Amino acid sequence: MERRQLEYFLAVVDHGGFTAAAAALHVAQPSLSHSIKVLERELGAELFHRLPRSVRLTSAGSALIDFARRALREMETGRAAVREVTGLMAGRLDLVTLPTLALDPLARVIGRFRARHPQVRVRLNQPESEDDVRAAVRTGEAELGLADAVPRPVDDLESVPVGEQELVITMPPGSTPPPDGRMTVEELLTKEVVTGFEGTLVRDLLRAEAARRGTEPNVVVEVGHRESALHLVVAGAGCAVLPRPLARLAELEGAVLCSMDPVLNRRIDLFHRPGKLSPAAQAFLEMLA
Repeated sequence: MERRQLEYFLAVVDHGGFTAAAAALHVAQPSLSHSIKVLERELGAELFHRLPRSVRLTSAGSALIDFARRALREMETGRAAVREVTGLMAGRLDLVTLPTLALDPLARVIGRFRARHPQVRVRLNQPESEDDVRAAVRTGEAELGLADAVPRPVDDLESVPVGEQELVITMPPGSTPPPDGRMTVEELLTKEVVTGFEGTLVRDLLRAEAARRGTEPNVVVEVGHRESALHLVVAGAGCAVLPRPLARLAELEGAVLCSMDPVLNRRIDLFHRPGKLSPAAQAFLEMLA
């Protein structure tokens, strides 16, 4: 089983077909198809159901995905370790993060990292949910992942605290801020709120505080991610509780910001699989922390 075969296999999985995979890899489709067929012969099982206009994984193909990603990750780590010994920091660093954390703190750290290690190419994926972030690290799709801290340790991943972000109340343009620039959760419950779905940090906070008072939060718009909340607040749809770096963007568009009373902070962790990190990932982790 060769590295190229695994790369071709994962490209077909990720791009949904042989034609799209060949185009993404800049190789001829017949070469890619032949390599997959050779891999299937070596494994003694078909990896894909070939349909008229698409492909679908067989059970054998599904079983191979996580192994293939981990194998490629380990190969890259080994190659990077050799480059480190010879004094060459090169290769690729795969990161995964929630979209709001790409703005801060990742953007500035990636900038510093690239300035120090210009030969390392960084790939940044931004799924919508924390579970997807951790799943990408778990399967080897990414080496490092950034997401909200979890109250209990994740059994198969290691986590490193990397900081906090203040969550602030963001109100539509023209709103009158509190005299002292602070608003209690009780006051927030009287406002029309744009917030995430059940299970998100702010939504759960509002629900818990409302339950203590025998009421319900006045949620007028539910959104899948915080960037949408920013635009909805600016458009006048309601208030939102946003990380301060994101709220500052809304402020540039006229939104009015105020702190929560008491102050609420969002804790951020970096996740990685147990074991030795690649030199690039280790350098990035140290720079981030």
